[in-house]
Amino acid sequence: MPAKIQRLMKELKKGLAELYGNRLKEAILFGSYARGDYDESSDLDVMIVLEDYRSYWEELVRTSQLVSDQSLDCGITISLTIVKEEQWRSADIPVLRNVRAEGIAA
Repeated sequence: MPAKIQRLMKELKKGLAELYGNRLKEAILFGSYARGDYDESSDLDVMIVLEDYRSYWEELVRTSQLVSDQSLDCGITISLTIVKEEQWRSADIPVLRNVRAEGIAA
């Protein structure tokens, strides 16, 4: 993984930890950067696992400024996916299987 992406993931996780505190359980890089088959047009796929939340959309709004700032600073679009800890641990759906298989924890 490029050093630029490692720094971005570190800063993103730090910002998420400030937003969520103990509610943030994991931040996981997945997709082309995790697999190593990215190119200059690739976005950065990141899944965050939260203890719980009421509204997916509220969480996207809560993270939007941080994600926008990090995207602009690095010149890479960040695509954020948010899941509840319970879903992450027990749901058997394709996207979660994929992240479990190829994901890299921040």
